[in-house]
Amino acid sequence: MRLLLCVLVFALTGCSLYDVQTPLTPDVHVPDQWDGPLTGTAEVYRWWTAFGDRQLNDLVRQALDHNQSLRQSWARMAQAAAQAGVVAAPLLPQVNLRTTQARRTMVHYNRDGTLAVAGTNYDTNVVVGLGLSWEVDIWRRIHNTAQASVLIAEASRADVDATALALTGQVSDTWFTIRAQSELLSVLRQQVRVSEVLLESVEYRYANGLGTALQVLQQRQQLEAVRARVPAVESRFSTAWNALATLLGRTPQNLPPSEVEASLPGLPVFPNLGTPADLLLRRPDLRSRQQLLASADHSTAAAIAAMLPAIRFTLDADLHYGQWGGPILANSASIGGSLFQPLFDADRRGLEVVRQEAIVEERLAAFADTFLTATREVADAVEQEFWQQELLGEIRLQTDIARSQLAEAHLQYTEGVAEYLDVITAIQTLQALQRQDVEARRQLLVYRASLYLALGGRWMDALEPPVMAGDQETKEASL
Repeated sequence: MRLLLCVLVFALTGCSLYDVQTPLTPDVHVPDQWDGPLTGTAEVYRWWTAFGDRQLNDLVRQALDHNQSLRQSWARMAQAAAQAGVVAAPLLPQVNLRTTQARRTMVHYNRDGTLAVAGTNYDTNVVVGLGLSWEVDIWRRIHNTAQASVLIAEASRADVDATALALTGQVSDTWFTIRAQSELLSVLRQQVRVSEVLLESVEYRYANGLGTALQVLQQRQQLEAVRARVPAVESRFSTAWNALATLLGRTPQNLPPSEVEASLPGLPVFPNLGTPADLLLRRPDLRSRQQLLASADHSTAAAIAAMLPAIRFTLDADLHYGQWGGPILANSASIGGSLFQPLFDADRRGLEVVRQEAIVEERLAAFADTFLTATREVADAVEQEFWQQELLGEIRLQTDIARSQLAEAHLQYTEGVAEYLDVITAIQTLQALQRQDVEARRQLLVYRASLYLALGGRWMDALEPPVMAGDQETKEASL
């Protein structure tokens, strides 16, 4: 009786020989602030809304609702949550109900082998039994195993958030490509019109004996060179639209291209970067790494506890009936306990502890490595945006010069001072810079989106899992 009381005390209080202490910060230096050429104060919740593009906002919403990669992440999270429940089940006793029914037939014969008058008798015996088994979690082995599974499920939810965050980046990048190609098509159409006007001017001069056939051919070649760029832009537009359809969980046939504004959105106000330590709360990949590290720590505690004695209780009770609903013929009950202590297992349990400790070290390093990568991504995005703005400024300065150069070259050509080749060179330079301007602005938006993604956020906390196919079938079956 005293032994039983001691066991119950251990079971209620719990005792672990391993102190689980998971670090909340990585084992690297965490700077107090960011160093970079750009700073800002703008606060952004759902980062894509900062661009002020209604179509982008709607596309992101559709992707978060219907993207198949995100649905896979939700399904993996559901699996991890269910597995956590399975692992935690041994914390409570397991109760089983068992029934058996036996029917015995007795046939009576006379001495001469003939069937007796009594004929055949039937005897039915029914047994109803109840069994209970429970392992007392003295060393918190089951508790730590269950907690490790819970943390894996929480890490799986963080993985869902990471997938959703990356998805918004993919949608925005694809949408910026679509709008850039749309604007580029507009630029090319304008360039074609300008080139056609120049061709008309050259042909007029040639018809009036003021120009040469070579000049006409040169301008025709320049015009066709501009037109030849259109198919490639149309192709990039179409393929980007197909990629967008996939991100929205649709086939290209179900998402035909719609009218797109032929201009890129402006660059939003620069955001508040916070501090590097804020990434630990805002970045879902860092939260996942930290939870996986904590899970490995609990698994180590469980592995150590597995080397210690285990106490299990069993309770069995049976009721015997002559037939269903009949009188109880007999009953029996038994209660027992067992102490299990491994004596020799070729050091399997000891090596499991070593393995779990190595997993802790691996995940500790992975946590630190992910943090370093996160800080680098923020720093890279800031630097890239700064220098992209410098590049864009240079392109616009060159564009102004090229426009003046074209005007001067055309003036000198009409006055007979310069060759038409100078006009061709000037217009090719100007038109190339106009196309570069579109691509530079698109890349600038991509760098800003990369910064938002690198900073992370907590808007993903409001996401709710979709209705799974199995849940829908269960709901329909219950109606």
